Amino acid sequence: MENCTDLITINGKYTNYAVDVEESIIINWSRINIIQKKAQLYIMNEDQDIVLKQEIGNKKFSNVKFPTISDQRKKYLLHIIIEGEESIQEFHTTFYSANSNLKNAHWITRQDNPIEKENMYYRDRPSIILKKSFIVERLEKDLFLDICGLGYYTTYINGKRIDDYYLNSDVTNYGKQVYYDTYKLNPFVEEGSNEIIVELANGWYNPAPLKLLGKYNMRHRLSIGKPMLICSISELANGKQRNIVESNHDWLAEGGKILFDNIYIGERVSFVENEESNPDSTTRVNMRVTEIVGPAGKLVPSTIPKTKRLKKRKPNVIKKTKYGYLIDFGKIISGQISLTISSKKQNIKINYAESLNDSQTELDYSTTTTSIYGINDPEQGINESDTIIQEDQFLCGDGKTTFENMYVYHSFRYMKVEGECAIFDINDLHAFDTYADLTITSEFNTSNQLLNDLQRIAIQTKRNNIRSYYEDCARERLGYGGDIVALIESQIYSFDSEQLLKKVLLDFIFDQTLEGGITQTAPFMGIQTFGPSNNAGSLGWQLVLPVIVLKYMKYYGMSIIEDKRISVSLNRHLNYLLKFDYEYIKYCCLGDWGSVDTVLINNKETPPDKEFCSAAMYLIVLQSYQKLAVFTKGMSFETEKLEEKIRYVKEKLIKEYYNSKGYFQGGSQSSYIFSLKAGLDKEFPELLQKFKNQIREDDGVFKMGIFGMAWSYEILDDQDLIYQWLTRKSYPSFYSMVSNNSGALGEYFKKMDGSSLNHAMFTSYSQWFISALLGIKFDQETQESTDLLIDPYIPDDIEFAEGTLRTIHGEIGIGWKKRKKKR
Repeated sequence: MENCTDLITINGKYTNYAVDVEESIIINWSRINIIQKKAQLYIMNEDQDIVLKQEIGNKKFSNVKFPTISDQRKKYLLHIIIEGEESIQEFHTTFYSANSNLKNAHWITRQDNPIEKENMYYRDRPSIILKKSFIVERLEKDLFLDICGLGYYTTYINGKRIDDYYLNSDVTNYGKQVYYDTYKLNPFVEEGSNEIIVELANGWYNPAPLKLLGKYNMRHRLSIGKPMLICSISELANGKQRNIVESNHDWLAEGGKILFDNIYIGERVSFVENEESNPDSTTRVNMRVTEIVGPAGKLVPSTIPKTKRLKKRKPNVIKKTKYGYLIDFGKIISGQISLTISSKKQNIKINYAESLNDSQTELDYSTTTTSIYGINDPEQGINESDTIIQEDQFLCGDGKTTFENMYVYHSFRYMKVEGECAIFDINDLHAFDTYADLTITSEFNTSNQLLNDLQRIAIQTKRNNIRSYYEDCARERLGYGGDIVALIESQIYSFDSEQLLKKVLLDFIFDQTLEGGITQTAPFMGIQTFGPSNNAGSLGWQLVLPVIVLKYMKYYGMSIIEDKRISVSLNRHLNYLLKFDYEYIKYCCLGDWGSVDTVLINNKETPPDKEFCSAAMYLIVLQSYQKLAVFTKGMSFETEKLEEKIRYVKEKLIKEYYNSKGYFQGGSQSSYIFSLKAGLDKEFPELLQKFKNQIREDDGVFKMGIFGMAWSYEILDDQDLIYQWLTRKSYPSFYSMVSNNSGALGEYFKKMDGSSLNHAMFTSYSQWFISALLGIKFDQETQESTDLLIDPYIPDDIEFAEGTLRTIHGEIGIGWKKRKKKR
């Protein structure tokens, strides 16, 4: 029997110290390279008693529900017997159930000033450090730490970091759910006395009172509080758990070197150990540890990939300036820096930007900020309307000082490093790509280097904007539902997205409005542009709820709808949508956002044929629920009312927007693709051909926005058109965008004032490289990736293409190469 800790995953993880057995767990062994005829799955406790048994066919994954649940952590053996074509083989791994007793520990923080006002937020105060000594009697017992620090945290045992995570913990609506991490401490402890130290940072739990987009104070919407900690250290031996340490007011507190941290701004740090470096009296802290009421959300184990420093980069150019240095890394990075300088004691300031101004001498901050400070603080020299920029500061001592980002990340190609006296030397400087450590599930290579570069850049831009959810860009850092809808297929083709998709789905469910609407972003921070009701998002952004469920079922399995929270939420959302009159809700969308043909109307970005596309989006959302009703056998939907509404909306769309020229509204590419996505070609079969003709009339340029662009790669049956668009070099094109944006995709094809240069919303094409050029396609109506079609598109100017795609069933490898014609 083979131990396969690197071949079997439970809830997406290979190492499992805290599996939530109150919920169904997903077991996958598709990395075991055996043609499986059938399999048996056993789960046994430490006494070798079988607690669960399953007979399985040829699927290499299973969704299981535990028959018994214990509050205490238990150790289990997972045993899989696989009958192949020639032999029977056995594999096993171990896992532990979650420690439900963590909820009995106390949330703690440092006393500080419990009634401090928002207008003091930007002042210096040392980071919260909490510590506790504990005794370990015998090292042979399994020792575990269950822990959550809000907003971000870092843990040390006996002075050593216990992980390589950054920006840790999982961001969500903490009022509904709180994710904790579990570590096995045996490698870090010794018999006798030990010490745990936890540093806390603000993260998303203690955001600044800044105003995003000039108006949204996230403190007024998010679940917030003081940075705080809950944790428990316990030992497990012979099936019995004993608590050793829990967080309570007996812990000790200190102040750290970090004096300020904010996710949009940066960090301020002091490396000087004297009174001069302490905060002024108005922000002096009380070092007492106090128990505190924590967020109301249920404590559950984290299952998503963590954020790590995944690539180390050196600067291309370091240029001396009058006041310091201007540094160019050659490409846009989402990440952190490590800087070592030699200097006498002075304040060093670091600013970051994605581009330079027209004279190429100063940083251009416009692409990385939409926020203002939001409050006045004369002592800090802050005015409410001052624009926020990415900035770190540190007070260095004499000699060498090394500054590293810990609890923020920046989006930048360029850095400006300046000191008070401009006399200092840079000894070492590196940047680190810092984002979620998602497993890349596809590989792609062709004889066309442009395609290889476009695929690599799409993957990189996606990764730049994923941490504990799918962010839109580093400028806003929000989980927009519309962006997720546009990119979901390409995300699944690029990464192992199973656990992150479910977590993001729950994020939206946790923020669902009382009426049943879905918010524009999750976590929800106030944006509700063109939403049909209070706090609800526009229709294309509400589409995120049914689309995630449909795509999850298609690629990962039906288990998603077994979660009652999800089925209840879907029903609430559909009932909410059905209550609206079409004549009202048809206006409640942003249309095909991001189109090349976007114009300003009343100073608002307005995509082409916005009215029709918005009305059609209502039909598209309803049709998504129609598909769900088929796949889930009704799922207690009001199917008759749904079918009636779909018929009515279709009739109204045709009556109001179809014209004698054979297209809807103005005949833009967006109107064509929306009508095709809504199935209106059943009434007007010529729409697809007219759409292709329109693209050709537009010189082969795909002028659609984020929805239309993504849908066109699926709906268009003319692969030549898509290929010509993706390989186009003249503006507008992906080639021109990448050339101008330093190795990342931007928000728009034409750079607009304030538009992000590190934005993933047009990376949907990456899926086409796998599904078309490699030909790995799954039927649109399939579940669990079962109906596979291999049908590669072979362009005239490509000699070969090769690659792989990993699915829940295993890895698919494809390659083709043209034969040379004999003379």
